[in-house]
Amino acid sequence: MSPYSPSRYWADLHERGDLSAVGQSGLPDAMNQWLYRVLRRNFKAFLRRHGVDHIEGAVFEVGAGTGYWFDLWRELGARRIDACDLVPAAVEALRATYGPLGRYEVADIAAERGFGDATYPLVCCMNVLLHVTDEDRFETAIANVARLVAPGGRLLLTEPMLFSSRFDTGFDPERHSRARPVARYREGLEANGLRVVAVEGATAIANNPIEGRGRIAYALWRATWNVSCLPSRIHPASAAWVGRVLYTLDPIVLGAGASPSSKFALFERPRRLT
Repeated sequence: MSPYSPSRYWADLHERGDLSAVGQSGLPDAMNQWLYRVLRRNFKAFLRRHGVDHIEGAVFEVGAGTGYWFDLWRELGARRIDACDLVPAAVEALRATYGPLGRYEVADIAAERGFGDATYPLVCCMNVLLHVTDEDRFETAIANVARLVAPGGRLLLTEPMLFSSRFDTGFDPERHSRARPVARYREGLEANGLRVVAVEGATAIANNPIEGRGRIAYALWRATWNVSCLPSRIHPASAAWVGRVLYTLDPIVLGAGASPSSKFALFERPRRLT
């Protein structure tokens, strides 16, 4: 293993040209399509619960990747979608596909002043900050993302946040992702003027688990995930039935209070007093 290089790692993955480049890289595109379908359904429910079922004006998506979420922002009423990504080829693909919708730039969210001065009523960051594994760069990334949120605006995150800090494995220079406690996100964003509105489980069995009520529970969640992934690894066409099973069962397990995987989070910036 060699130290994780974000630009090289993501450039190599984006050569695939499908959802496995931005989702579960060890699973075929057909399986990733189902996992994203589960996440999208759960995400829309989260937005409805918290009054984000209509978007006024412009959206900025951090680390937009393939542009998977653009259709949802348009469905919710966004009139403009600006975005960035670390990989030049990904940005070129966004421009070719969605050019008239907004502005797309190459940017490193963990670089000092990684963005311009524009602010937005809604900023979205979908499974991006976990890939900023170094703690100092994470601080910078959090500040950059928060700076994009206009007064009265909101920030939506989907991230592998931990409700229990006991499952925080710390920094590993060879790993390309890192799960952090919810408190770490909250402290960083609150220090930059945002306040938390809600944090909830995003999926239960339709993504790799990152925690459990205890070590035994966590081991069971991991076993369930590994069994779910095995058929599509052996025979990609099996994703058709495995994905449908996960799509059916995930909201039931999530509704029962299980949240061993990623979390949705909503933050907002208070309006300035005049």
